[in-house]
Amino acid sequence: MGPDTELARELRRLRVASGLTQEALAQRAGISVRAVSDTERGIRIRLYPNTAERIAAAIGLADADRRAFATLAGDARGRSAGRRVTLPQPRTTLVGRTDDLAALDRLMCDPAIRLVTLIGAGGVGKTRLGLSAAADCAPSFDDGVAFVQLANCSDARSAALAIATAVGANAPKGTAEDLVCESVGTRKILLVCDTFEAALDAAPLVAELLERCPAATVLATSRSPLRLAAERLFVVEPLSVPAARELFAARVADTRPDTDLAGAGRLLDEICERVQRVPLAIELAAARTAHLGLPDLRDRLSSQLTVLTTGPVDDARHWTMEATIAWSYGLLVHEDREALERLAVFDGWNLAAAAYALDVDPLPSVSALVDQSLVSAPPPTAAHGRYRLLDAVREFGLARLGLSGHQGEARERQARWFLNAAEAASAAMRQSGQHSVHHDLEADLGNLRMAFQWFQATDNHGQALRLASSLWMFWLWQGGFSEGRSWLRSALDGAVDANTHLQATARWGAAWLAYHQGDFAEAKVHTKALAALAEANGAAAERRNALTLRGMISLADSRFPESAELLNAARQLAEGSGDPWLLAVSTLNEGIGLTHIGIVNEAAARFAEARGRFADLGDETYVARTLRHLAAVALLKGEPDAARKFLGESSSMVETADDQWGTAETFEGLSHVAAAVGDVRRAGCLASRADALRRSLGVVPHPFDAILAARYLGPIRSTPEFINGWNEETG
Repeated sequence: MGPDTELARELRRLRVASGLTQEALAQRAGISVRAVSDTERGIRIRLYPNTAERIAAAIGLADADRRAFATLAGDARGRSAGRRVTLPQPRTTLVGRTDDLAALDRLMCDPAIRLVTLIGAGGVGKTRLGLSAAADCAPSFDDGVAFVQLANCSDARSAALAIATAVGANAPKGTAEDLVCESVGTRKILLVCDTFEAALDAAPLVAELLERCPAATVLATSRSPLRLAAERLFVVEPLSVPAARELFAARVADTRPDTDLAGAGRLLDEICERVQRVPLAIELAAARTAHLGLPDLRDRLSSQLTVLTTGPVDDARHWTMEATIAWSYGLLVHEDREALERLAVFDGWNLAAAAYALDVDPLPSVSALVDQSLVSAPPPTAAHGRYRLLDAVREFGLARLGLSGHQGEARERQARWFLNAAEAASAAMRQSGQHSVHHDLEADLGNLRMAFQWFQATDNHGQALRLASSLWMFWLWQGGFSEGRSWLRSALDGAVDANTHLQATARWGAAWLAYHQGDFAEAKVHTKALAALAEANGAAAERRNALTLRGMISLADSRFPESAELLNAARQLAEGSGDPWLLAVSTLNEGIGLTHIGIVNEAAARFAEARGRFADLGDETYVARTLRHLAAVALLKGEPDAARKFLGESSSMVETADDQWGTAETFEGLSHVAAAVGDVRRAGCLASRADALRRSLGVVPHPFDAILAARYLGPIRSTPEFINGWNEETG
């Protein structure tokens, strides 16, 4: 029995007041009974946000009470500041898996079990069950949960890079195994690898991760075992008869809410048996009720699946699933079949992307696919939401596309669409609405990976370089340094004859990615190459970029006068570039140089000017950054209250934007303020939060912060008060 926490007491009170047993609440919320029990016993002191939301909905809490419960469940004390939980939101509630979820939770809670693989046929619900189990277990992993979708990885290397991005790999050099293992280290983290059958060659990476990272746990979903010694298989079977009936009824209610299924139990059971109680097949069959009565549906399933099931029958469920999709596909008109095939090359899409892929108005075909439950639609409130083909349907569509002879054309269109989207996003990430752009790119990461792989596979290295160059600021925000750097390296190696301005942009991005990982040696290589290109091109903006990088490298080497001189020269070039963002960031950088040669009043003036310029552009990320630099200058001037005020403004902005990097820098600044006023324990606590967030993102402290940390935190790092504060935060 754990402590009788406030969360434990509140959950018990709410559950009893609603008249629910623990089992009934778990069933209604689609979570395990253990999750409810452990929370009420105080064993779990936090809940994953999606779990808390499902519990609140199951109990029937009103908006205000729901928000209060979510705050309590998330532990408002802030101890989870460094924990990142990146699980995708399921599109539907989990039905009929209460016992499976409880059994899986028991496995995941056993410290002796480090690798659990959910295996089963396509459409049986492995991913949905795995997401629920990961959500249940998330509070047990102090350093967070990382999710990676491997379906779009073409080989072991691309899979390893995707895993590195998911865990925030911070090692600047080394093999993919080193990148991942050095990043995870001793962190207590859960790595969820979905659709591992697409990248079974990456299984040795998982083995090495488990060997070198003693606190890491891996949950995989796959149609095939990973065949590792540490692997514990969890076979996901079709639903039980009652659960299959429940799922069918729930999906019929989505299609025809006025349908009365009372007394139709036997008929429902027969329909579910026709599709072998496979969840996706049940959903596809339920969609037919929009056009067929239940008896006709049962009869047609019986005949159609018998006719469509061909070939070896060693996996009858797999063939039944294929046959069910084939039947739904056969009911489509020609245009809708073609749309399904061409959209299968996308890892999700919006209507604009679909219009480009199909070269016609996509809404009629997409609507038909949604009506047939072959495509999942975005929520009604989603802005420009994404549609997705279900995994088994997508696999079916790709096979049909291959037979049509149009696969190359479809993949080229997909790749060009996302190249254009990335280039548009490159500029949009520096102005108003930038956070929406960041999140859109993150949602399309699978598509961007496929586009890059396509350009590389077809020797279109110039396009690959354009795509990689457009995304370097996204990788900074997203934390995918290893993947971004790998893209740029391979694209630069392949595109030696590319436009020199494009090469200069690529070098600029590659240098910054290396710089923020503390790999100053590689940053210098790219900076030297950029400087040569800039001189040859005669472009002021490129010369400014090279000078800025040289200035920042000098700062990292503690050559402060040289850094200030270079950053001042870069600012002067930016004034003639005609680029207002470059001028704003150059003004900020000049302030950084002035700060470290002691000219703090002029530095403050530069930061204030930069703040105004970024505000005019709508670049909230850099407004918040200038506030943190204004705070640093205020602290250097002996004004801790002013520094705290600036950092409070920055904190509000980064919290609204979910800017984890900005949050880490804000915590860092607050730790300096705490140290300056003698609150050593709080300084340790805040420095620990900053460190945890940086590790989760895969960045090292910027030299600006590192220099200030040496000044304010260096003398107190070994004191008991600081260490106690650090340990108190890390638990």
